[in-house]
Order: sequence, then C-alpha cells, then structure tokens
Amino acid sequence: MRMGRGNIVQVYFFDLYWGDERFVDEDGISHFDVGSALYYGQRIADRIGRDADYGSLKVHVRSANGELLAMIAPSDGRGREQDALIGRRRLGVFHRPVDVHPALSAIS
Repeated sequence: MRMGRGNIVQVYFFDLYWGDERFVDEDGISHFDVGSALYYGQRIADRIGRDADYGSLKVHVRSANGELLAMIAPSDGRGREQDALIGRRRLGVFHRPVDVHPALSAIS
C-alpha cells in the first residue's frame, strides 16, 4: 500500500489479551515500518494498562499475513504510576516491589 509521496506502508493488527478476555483487531492500522507498529503497540499497552487489570494485559502485534511480531505488556512505569494512584486511597500500601540497582543497595 502506498501513502503520500510514494512511501510504502503496511497494515499491522493489535490484539488485546487480559485474563480470560480477548479482543481481536480486525481492521488494523497502517504504519511505515515494524518499529513504528511496535511503538504504537507499547502506547496501547501503556494507555489501557492505566485502567484495566494491569498485571495480565498483553498487546499482540501481528503483520498483515498474520505473523505474530511481538507480545507487549504495559511498561513498568505505568504500573508504578497505578500503584501511586492506588496508594493515595490506602495510605502506606504498595504491593509492587521497587527494583533497586545493586550499586545503590550497598549504600546505607
């Protein structure tokens, strides 16, 4: 498919999986390359990960021929953002462990 000034684009599909639920993207969205499609998949995961069951959400990115290119989970930053919002309602409760770099853990 051509778009604009001779740029070739491909259609990619973004299926959503969380828990026992599944939404299959039947329309797809045009992107110039795989990198752009994967970035878009991460944006979808991060946006939905704010509101949905964060722990189980996965975005499956497929090519036009049905090949699975990636399974993307919400970024860790979104989980911490969600925990911060939840923590506002319940003082002192954070369920997600904080990763500490080994060099920093030696500092007392």
